[in-house]
Amino acid sequence: MILPFDAVGEGPAVVLLHAGIADRTMWREHLAPLADSGRRALALDLPGFGEAGLEPGPQSPWEDVLQTLRVLSSEPVALVGNSYGGAVALRVAAIAPAQISALALISAPAPGAEPSPELLAAWEAEESASGTGDIDAAVGVILDTWLLPGAPEELRARVGAMQRRAFLLQQATPGASEGQDPLGESLDALSELRVPALCAAGAHDMPDFLQAAELLAKALPQARHATIARARHLAPIEEPRGFRGLLLEFLDGVSRG
Repeated sequence: MILPFDAVGEGPAVVLLHAGIADRTMWREHLAPLADSGRRALALDLPGFGEAGLEPGPQSPWEDVLQTLRVLSSEPVALVGNSYGGAVALRVAAIAPAQISALALISAPAPGAEPSPELLAAWEAEESASGTGDIDAAVGVILDTWLLPGAPEELRARVGAMQRRAFLLQQATPGASEGQDPLGESLDALSELRVPALCAAGAHDMPDFLQAAELLAKALPQARHATIARARHLAPIEEPRGFRGLLLEFLDGVSRG
């Protein structure tokens, strides 16, 4: 599957993969600045989000991303992923390391990590709300779970609209399921992934993702760790300037290296 995408600029490609409560529009304020830095910014919709439909049966979004990259770029790309997008980015890098020049993982989960009581409670609340068929109620639970308390109404509306689109797409293909994970439940496979990596999380994120950023930074041989102030789980849209400054500093360092 060739995934829907937005592309701005020319130069080395930076590919942006969205969170699981968003779609490619979460990156809209970052495309032009990345292009202005001399790069080609590419934001993709993962299957089941935005304009990317699902197909019945097991889903392997990392394969869809890889297939799309082979069409869009003849050179290795820098992959940037937030949350679920970070998990997908990590798996793309694991199965095709030669295609990846750098990896930035923002609030990405660590393979095999046991969920905390806080995260389990969040999943249960989301599942309970979704099970009622009341999309507005389910979206409200998700916004309360993943955004900072007191998040601006504009931000809540933006994330809510992305999540509603995802619900509708995913409900339209009830036969979709998760494909086999190429990383499994262990961090050990990451020791062979020798690409420059940035592993970060919002300072106010759940403990699971703060700890995951540290675990990933230790497991990846060429990784650095960072925390993004004034952000929870969606740092690229909660604290866009802080996130983008950190990302560009990292990418500039990779280019110089």
